[in-house]
Amino acid sequence: MIKFIKIILINIFIFSLLIFISDIFTYKYYANILKNKRNYGIDKFGYNIRLPIYTNDLKSFFNGRGNIYWGRKPDGLEYKNKIPIVVFGCSFAYGQYLNFNQTFSYKLAHLLKRPVYNRSIVGGGFQHMYFQTVDYGNKDYFNDIKDTDIVIYIMINDHYRRTILNYFNIPDKDILLTYSYKNSKFKMNDNKFFNLLKSSYTFKSLNRIYADNYVLNPNHAEILTDTAVRYFELTRNELEKHYNKHIKFCIILYESWEIPHNKLLTKKLQDKGFIVISTKDLTNEDLNSPKYMLQDNLHPTEAAWDLLTPLIAKKIKEES
Repeated sequence: MIKFIKIILINIFIFSLLIFISDIFTYKYYANILKNKRNYGIDKFGYNIRLPIYTNDLKSFFNGRGNIYWGRKPDGLEYKNKIPIVVFGCSFAYGQYLNFNQTFSYKLAHLLKRPVYNRSIVGGGFQHMYFQTVDYGNKDYFNDIKDTDIVIYIMINDHYRRTILNYFNIPDKDILLTYSYKNSKFKMNDNKFFNLLKSSYTFKSLNRIYADNYVLNPNHAEILTDTAVRYFELTRNELEKHYNKHIKFCIILYESWEIPHNKLLTKKLQDKGFIVISTKDLTNEDLNSPKYMLQDNLHPTEAAWDLLTPLIAKKIKEES
């Protein structure tokens, strides 16, 4: 028995050593690639099992510190007698690389003269909206936002993938918030042991390959779109329950790149009473051109929001 245990321990040690060596080479490979794409720092080699800071302190997260690791302050608070609008999404809706007065939420607030709460999280997706409104962030969210009748979600082509991606970039230490769907409920993935395994750079690279292929496989269109719709449904249900009113819920498909399974997703959302607006239906302008897209980091420019914000506001009004 002792010999058997010794053999197992030796094999575990050898396997762990091989993974560690693989992690070092994997980290260096992807860190070198990222150096040419990022204009901010790259995390040092190391392992992290903690979920992002906002999962423990959502209230102080949206403080407008002006960098991608923190959320935006609300815009248009001077219109205090008007019902606020809430915006969810990722770095596009957040306005990454833009000043606070160049963002979609700022322009929408001053166009409609209503407060706009930008609850977007860089690198985020459907699950970050769900976390704030339905899951653990629920209390802080409703303490901050006392009322609303319009919710806008800015969706891009990567949001499906982020529901199954553990890390945004391989060298990153910040785990992405993800959920598993069981028994008609989403359960946060926060098992410390599995988070340790996920933090392996080798595992990160395998997870990236899996997520990329899973999303693009047409056989997964139904489950991907069903999952997205469920996030929206549960969020709207919670908002309507809390505010005791109908919420006009608008999903903006920001199609500078085509969103996978967009026709199927649009039909399912519209069947559930959501307003779905594609940027392709709003303008014939090329949103990937240098005027509308920052070419070094592929995020919308201020000009993109100058173009789209009034068109989105008009379309939402028409869909009333």
